[in-house]
Amino acid sequence: MKLTFCGAAGTTTGSKHLIEVNGQRILLDCGLYQGRRHEAFERNRDFPFDPAKIDVVVLSHAHIDHSGNLPHLCKRGFSGNIFATPATRDLCSIMLPDAAHIHENDIRWLNKHRKQDKLPQLEASYAMIDAEKCLRQFVSIGYHRPMIIADGVKMTFIDAGHVLGSAQVILDIDDRQTGKKSRLLFSGDIGRPNNDLLIDPEPCEKVDFLIMESTYGGRKHELATDAREHLCRIVRRILQQRGKLIIPAFAVERTQQLLYTLDHLRHEQSFPPIPTFVDSPLAVKAT
Repeated sequence: MKLTFCGAAGTTTGSKHLIEVNGQRILLDCGLYQGRRHEAFERNRDFPFDPAKIDVVVLSHAHIDHSGNLPHLCKRGFSGNIFATPATRDLCSIMLPDAAHIHENDIRWLNKHRKQDKLPQLEASYAMIDAEKCLRQFVSIGYHRPMIIADGVKMTFIDAGHVLGSAQVILDIDDRQTGKKSRLLFSGDIGRPNNDLLIDPEPCEKVDFLIMESTYGGRKHELATDAREHLCRIVRRILQQRGKLIIPAFAVERTQQLLYTLDHLRHEQSFPPIPTFVDSPLAVKAT
């Protein structure tokens, strides 16, 4: 078995990990690198492998830094199955076309400035139609349902507690070349326990190889109850000042968590009923 880290190594975004075993290539996630427009375009344009030679993709969850380059992968020749949980598939059906729309707008912005500098025009890596086509390659698998996805490779999803449909990926591998059997766990993004909307991350025992994210590995989070009280104090202060509170939040997971928390506080009569607006088409669809 050979493992290659093709993204999210030395940086947070662009999750891509390639496993080669028994003459097959399994790609864990295919996310977009996110950063400054031109740098992101350059890093997302090229793959460190031939997409047409990938046999299977396993997707941990729908966030764009894990799923966003799937349309490009399919456009470049990948024709196999994309395994994901049903909720991940549903979220990708709105998030991937949205990402394609943003990508095309970014290319138009870059080309406008490149034209002024008399530089060659750039071509979008993929378009809306590519996002819609790649959704046809999704195969939905529920949690705790072992499935053979390649020769000598059995996959099982367990809950990661990060976002709706998020999964940790267990791969039970029978390496024909060495005759050894091993278990690999890919954590995806791990959520926090005691989330109001999600199940706690599930533990997995007896793992031989662990690929784990560490986005907040060096940070100590405040308790959810403390965060809720902090938000409540802010809302009360804004109401006393007759002001307006603007909260920037990711469209998927964070927005829904905020809406739930605000509604919870209102029902506790922590503050009077107030109008709440979500100014994001993607967040509205996801909610």
